[in-house]
Amino acid sequence: MGDHVSDDRTGGMHDECPTASPTTSHGAVGLPGTRRPSFVSTTDSTPQGFYIGETELSDARMPPAGLNDYGEWALELAGASGPFQHRYTALLSFPWIICGFQTMVHVFTVLPPHRRRVCSNHLDHCMVEDLPLDDCSLLQRDYEFVDPGHSVVSEYGLICEGAMYGPLLGTLFFLGFALGVYFFGGLADTRGRRRAYLWSVLTLQAGGLAAAFAPTYPVYAAARLVTGAGVGGTGMVAFIWNAEFVGASLRPILVATTNCSFVSGSLLLPALSLLLTQWRHLSFVLFLIGLPALLMQPFLLESPKWIASNGKADLLFDVMQEVARINGRTPPPPPAQSGEAASGEAAKASSSDSVGALRQLLTDARLMGRFYPLCLAWFALSMGYYGLSMNVGNIGLNLYVSSMVSAAVELPAYGIAVYTIGVPRAGRRGTTVGGLALGGGACLLTGVSMGNDGPGPAVLTVLFFGKFALSMAFAVVYMWAAELFPTSVRSRSVAMQSMCARVGGMLAPIIADLGQTSKALPMFAFGLPCVVSAVLLSSLPETLGRPMLNTIEDVPAQPVRQTFGGGCWKAYNQLEEEMPESGNQPSPCMMGNSPKRQTPTREWGSPTRGSPPSSPQLQAYNVVEAVPQFGKQPGPTMLGNSPKNSPKNSPRKTGDSSP
Repeated sequence: MGDHVSDDRTGGMHDECPTASPTTSHGAVGLPGTRRPSFVSTTDSTPQGFYIGETELSDARMPPAGLNDYGEWALELAGASGPFQHRYTALLSFPWIICGFQTMVHVFTVLPPHRRRVCSNHLDHCMVEDLPLDDCSLLQRDYEFVDPGHSVVSEYGLICEGAMYGPLLGTLFFLGFALGVYFFGGLADTRGRRRAYLWSVLTLQAGGLAAAFAPTYPVYAAARLVTGAGVGGTGMVAFIWNAEFVGASLRPILVATTNCSFVSGSLLLPALSLLLTQWRHLSFVLFLIGLPALLMQPFLLESPKWIASNGKADLLFDVMQEVARINGRTPPPPPAQSGEAASGEAAKASSSDSVGALRQLLTDARLMGRFYPLCLAWFALSMGYYGLSMNVGNIGLNLYVSSMVSAAVELPAYGIAVYTIGVPRAGRRGTTVGGLALGGGACLLTGVSMGNDGPGPAVLTVLFFGKFALSMAFAVVYMWAAELFPTSVRSRSVAMQSMCARVGGMLAPIIADLGQTSKALPMFAFGLPCVVSAVLLSSLPETLGRPMLNTIEDVPAQPVRQTFGGGCWKAYNQLEEEMPESGNQPSPCMMGNSPKRQTPTREWGSPTRGSPPSSPQLQAYNVVEAVPQFGKQPGPTMLGNSPKNSPKNSPRKTGDSSP
């Protein structure tokens, strides 16, 4: 037997197939009479699934007719988790480091400067008298900054009447972020991932270079707006591009790698700021560090999913040939040409339904109960996450030390989140709600305990634990939010929730700036929305192991009551053992009809995976892995919805398949 692969259309779940004879192949690849990789089934003593092997076959199955189906089919044959995917994950994680740099550099470019009094008689003791920034009793000619180039505050005189313009820079950055997500998201869909990535990185780099040489505040503010647009587009396109090359088993790794790359930029930035104390020097060095993200674009292949959706059969075949070559696999055969028209019609139908999807989200009672609480959760998470990151200079510790600790606590948070999303007792809901509740509660407790003199060690521990919890929830809410909505409105719902997150990001620097007058006030502002959203989200259903919804009719009017994070794991194990022998249908607990709890299954390919299910009835209970923390992301697709296990062919009722 060769390497084990899974059909990406079923997300790592495996269909049963007849035992292949030496002369017959179900899903063989290549020309008759040649040695080629072929699908053969396993024996009854091994988990059922498809395996790649090399056999002498003469009756090869033709590739799928549709280009979308062919792209997924060919990617599995060429390798969906091989050296090619590892290389692309490493390359496309680098832009996220640049995004981390440019997002958090605001903390170090608006540092409060030191002033000193200037006397007309030039007495030495007047020259060394420090003035607090809130002392606005002197005229501008009567004071000077100790180091005018230390920050944009001293460079442009953003004190007293101009003090509001410092936090406004952060708001403009996140406004540009939202615009970049919208514009470059559309460009990626219409012009391709490679072209959208090129223009988004060019925008990011142009904004960074303009900021380094901005002669006036308006020019610098415009440069930060442009940089934000580039960051939003670059992060989103890089993740989508990477995700469309990898199989289901690598998606948890991809999510963790993406988030950790962003944190790596935030973690390295304080060290760079210590070495480069002039804000212009720091901005220019960040521009230079970002150049490799621009230079590597010509060496990257276009996304196979975008190629398939646009009917480019020849280009899709060329990409699959290169993937197979790097992975050391036998190349798949060329696609049938009949898939182009279907792909174009599907794209037109998807575009025409966008307005109706938005109307349904805002007015349909079945969706409103999910949509509005999740919008609040995204808003609260974004405001809390970025607010705590930008408030590190107001908590009474050394700015550089507190910034590094604040970033470092995110690394274990993402690792734990990748684990807990596949644990039935936690799942998507438990991880998100728990992170919001713990993070918001930690912020409120810090606000109560913190005086104007700064927090003690115990309070600081609670504060950084709050950042840890919010980071964990922020990494998971993208996936859970997408899985809660049917396919017909999924992309639009995730886009709208992401826009709510951008509003929270715009408010974060303004609220963080209040910490200069009251250290406790920002903590209350960050913590209260998180606690409220945790309470509201606790009534939403768990999606771990549940089939993805296809239409709004699949959404129940009232969610089924569940235990926290899932349940019925013991019943699931018993069902898995009994079903192959008895042929019984899934129990009410598995189908979500239990008045007490529902049972998610483990995700095969997650860190907590077990053996693949041994019956087709259980194969439908597997859903896609996460999407990242940044920007508008594509909604997940049902990973157990192959033609054999589709809802219309499944023995379960449509109304019973929703979370």
